[in-house]
Amino acid sequence: MHRVRGNNSTDTARIAASLVALAAVLMIAPQRAVGESLPACLAVGGQDTIRATVLNTRPEPAELLGRLVYAESRSTGFADDGRVYRAIAWGVMNRVRLGEVSSAMRRRYGDSIAGVIFRKGQFNPAVSPRSPFSRNFLCPQDSARWGLAMEAAQTALRGRDNPFIQTAWERRHGLSLVVNFYYPGSSQARGPLAPWEGDGGLRFIGEVAVGGTVLPAERVRFYRLATPPTDIGSSAATPPQNAQ
Repeated sequence: MHRVRGNNSTDTARIAASLVALAAVLMIAPQRAVGESLPACLAVGGQDTIRATVLNTRPEPAELLGRLVYAESRSTGFADDGRVYRAIAWGVMNRVRLGEVSSAMRRRYGDSIAGVIFRKGQFNPAVSPRSPFSRNFLCPQDSARWGLAMEAAQTALRGRDNPFIQTAWERRHGLSLVVNFYYPGSSQARGPLAPWEGDGGLRFIGEVAVGGTVLPAERVRFYRLATPPTDIGSSAATPPQNAQ
């Protein structure tokens, strides 16, 4: 009798330990699965720059744009608003696509996604080493928000149904002239209006519907070039990816 009781007690303890171990595995497994969807966490070392650190990993276009959108969206103060992510992604790609067909736009905004993102003085919240949000660019850690950034990046890269193609010129060329944006709610904002507002070269466009609902200007203010570039090539007349 004592032997049987001893075996039952031992078996019960073993079963309990196995159940605890199984529960721990089940709790950890989803976290690992989510974590695997995040990009590599990068650190700038030695004399490297943020640009070199990121580009040395040879990121895919969607990841590079996603990193920028993730960090910039965090800087706006509205990091849980998917419209903010999508709007910023479109704004970046508007610059990229104008640069693909206009040498004047390439000189002004940069060449390619990397060239636009790392253009000096343009996306300081994300890529300036002095900005606290550059850590988000190098090392995204929020899986849900990273998902928003990647969805926005992939949508803008596909180029269909661009919400910023609104004017006759934009519809004719399949390109958007909305290339500047400002975050009034950011901790880095200098005030409720962008420093360049009213300078004549850029015009505030008001609120825009992004993803089917209006994005308030209090979250992101968008600006359109007052004058389109005059050196647009003929290839811009019917761009297969950008047309709505």
